[in-house]
Amino acid sequence: MDAFFASVEERENPELAGKPVIVVGSASPRSVVCAANYEVRKYGVHSAMPFTQAMRLCPNAQVITAHPTIYRETSRHVFAICETFTDLIEISSIDECYMNMTPTAERFGGPIEAARALKNKILEAERLTCTIGIGSNKMLAKLAAGMKKPDGLSQITADDIDRIFASLPVSQLHGIGEKTALRLESIGITTAAALGNANRATLRRMFGKYGDRLADMGRGIDESPVVPYYDSPPPRSISHEHTLDSNTRDTELLKRTLHYLSERVASRLRKKGLSARTVGLTLRFDNLQRITRSKTLVEATDDGLEIYHAVGELLDEALENPRPVRLIGVATGNLASGTSQQNLFDDTRKKRLSVVVDALNEKMGKIAVKPASLVDSVQNDHITFRG
Repeated sequence: MDAFFASVEERENPELAGKPVIVVGSASPRSVVCAANYEVRKYGVHSAMPFTQAMRLCPNAQVITAHPTIYRETSRHVFAICETFTDLIEISSIDECYMNMTPTAERFGGPIEAARALKNKILEAERLTCTIGIGSNKMLAKLAAGMKKPDGLSQITADDIDRIFASLPVSQLHGIGEKTALRLESIGITTAAALGNANRATLRRMFGKYGDRLADMGRGIDESPVVPYYDSPPPRSISHEHTLDSNTRDTELLKRTLHYLSERVASRLRKKGLSARTVGLTLRFDNLQRITRSKTLVEATDDGLEIYHAVGELLDEALENPRPVRLIGVATGNLASGTSQQNLFDDTRKKRLSVVVDALNEKMGKIAVKPASLVDSVQNDHITFRG
């Protein structure tokens, strides 16, 4: 999807059309840009940029506080449209997916016509544009999608690879980050073609098994399959973090925030049908030092209050560090399928209540329904949408 959050905001408020727009979790100096429309990108603003830096680059930008509920609902509608073209869909983020069209493309007149039909259906149903890249594998499709934005449609065929890779910076191959690109540059590899021509044994010595993957990437080869959600492995952990509006030693505020994050994590556990045996706490202090603490529970749980009590004990220990806290987070690991084990002392009414509350929050967004102790708690946490 093209500048997804910003485009949704423009759809909801047509007066924003043609104006530079940035979407943030909150208009706090600590916030970051969640989305930037194409008008504001002309000023050098991009997603993940600090809010204060974005405003220096474009002081007249329209600043919109994010509406995650609308984004999630729109995302579900878009992916539902995609499923009318193929059921082999791998959702990689709230606004992007891979579609294996091999079994179905010919029904629509081939890949190009299928892509045009998909773009038209999304535009008609959601009044949003998208960019589609077509390739024989996920890497080439991703590369093609970046060639023409917004509202683009591009295809890379086998005959195109040599021409495109000859001048393509190696960093533009999806999966090669800045550090890897710098290491490759140190041995004279700056283009995708150079990577494809590199000695595989040399790459293996430098990068281990990943060296073989890099060599394949330089030749346009990507064997990774499109993995539909029903075949994807369960997550290894579920976590949520919040950057505080200001550095603090306020224990009451930290514990309220911790409780809020615990409820968010527990809700996500229940949604995925998982429970956790390990809980963890993350703190980042004012000097950017980051610490983590964890503990293993006697029994797995998907209950927010139980998670909160466990990480609360970890918080008490961690606050022996006298520095003010900048960021706080809750993590769960050692996940297993199924809700927490029921025992003689379980409150079945509480479990039924959790089901009802989860359904309401799914409809209303975030934790609209929450324990009374959280009524005045933090509301504008970062939007990560991690699995």
